[in-house]
Amino acid sequence: MAEMLTFLRSQSTEYVLRTYNLLAFADENFAREVMQLFTVGLTMLNMDGSPIKDPVTGHEILTYENEHVMSYARAWTGFDRQFGRGNIELSGGNPNRIDPMQLHAEWRDVYPKIHLENGYIGDGYPLCVDLPDKEFLRKGAKYRLLGS
Repeated sequence: MAEMLTFLRSQSTEYVLRTYNLLAFADENFAREVMQLFTVGLTMLNMDGSPIKDPVTGHEILTYENEHVMSYARAWTGFDRQFGRGNIELSGGNPNRIDPMQLHAEWRDVYPKIHLENGYIGDGYPLCVDLPDKEFLRKGAKYRLLGS
């Protein structure tokens, strides 16, 4: 998918500007395809599947605008191929399409991304610094090992 929908090696605008002194934007192809084909579609729908129409103009209400595509494209920055392995699947110089892609943190876009309802992705979730001191020690807290 990363190759066909061209988000492989996509880099944030900030990284490209800082590194190469060029103004470039994240590739929008994958973000557009995900929204148009795989999730929300082009127009908002009623529960029965019929398009929702603007009561004033009678036109169908669009699900997203290009501003949303640009924002979601920034979420898909930083992905690159995994290094090759010396086994049978990767012989003959073929790229590694077996292992999950790696993320380059320095390529990622770190700024907030809008969601479809005019807020920001992650709104409503408290930041760790906003939690009371020693919240992790409270009765009923759940502990999960998140790393090695």
